[in-house]
Amino acid sequence: MGSTKDRFGEGGGTPPPDGSSPSEGLFLLATVHGDPAGYRRAWRLLEHLRPSIITVEISPFSVRYRERKMNFWRKRLLRALKELPPHAREHLAVARVMAQVELPFEYRAARDWGSTYRIPVKFLDSGEEARRHLPRFAAELLTSGNLARLLETPATGNLEDYVKGEFLRARRALARKGFWGLSSMDAEQARRERLMARRLRQLTGENGRVVHLGGWEHLIPRPDGHSLLQLLRDLNPRVFLLDEADKLPIGKPPFKFAQ
Repeated sequence: MGSTKDRFGEGGGTPPPDGSSPSEGLFLLATVHGDPAGYRRAWRLLEHLRPSIITVEISPFSVRYRERKMNFWRKRLLRALKELPPHAREHLAVARVMAQVELPFEYRAARDWGSTYRIPVKFLDSGEEARRHLPRFAAELLTSGNLARLLETPATGNLEDYVKGEFLRARRALARKGFWGLSSMDAEQARRERLMARRLRQLTGENGRVVHLGGWEHLIPRPDGHSLLQLLRDLNPRVFLLDEADKLPIGKPPFKFAQ
């Protein structure tokens, strides 16, 4: 893999899949949603990269809705968990639901780092998917019945193990060792990807160093060629898997903001 200096010196990161020279303009931080260490990892990479603007795979609608509903969701989740065995929280499927109740770490890290250094943060997603799913979140997911059903599903390992496995899938895809279960996008997903690519392309042309935080499945090659990475290939973006931040100095995130 090479030394920390090799990976995180000038340039650093995983080169574009076509082997071209990466641009200093655009950096893609590939995350696993719900990563328990995600906030810390994102902070370390932002400290290392020092962007002039940060973008996030989230919509303004999703941010507003989640901030308004988060406390209600937390209370509803706690009520549902009280009806289940104490070990329920340790089950992978339940732990993933618990993570979804909180504000995404990608948003929180970008918000806090941007606030600390007075750097603008832009939300790139359209919000169509969030408008459909978030209003149903409490009624469909945060019930004792749903959590009990999840508790009966087979699960291997905990949330940390799941995150490690997802980063392994991402690494293999970036190394062109197969697409690892990724299917082609449907028409709506492809539209969403094109919208984010268009917005990110415009911001990259207007700013110095742009850092984007988004789920890894958008930032690797896909069979249909429609991933965000592939749509922006001509910009020669550099990809970091977020767990690469573990090789960097710890830094000092403002944990008073992390909630």
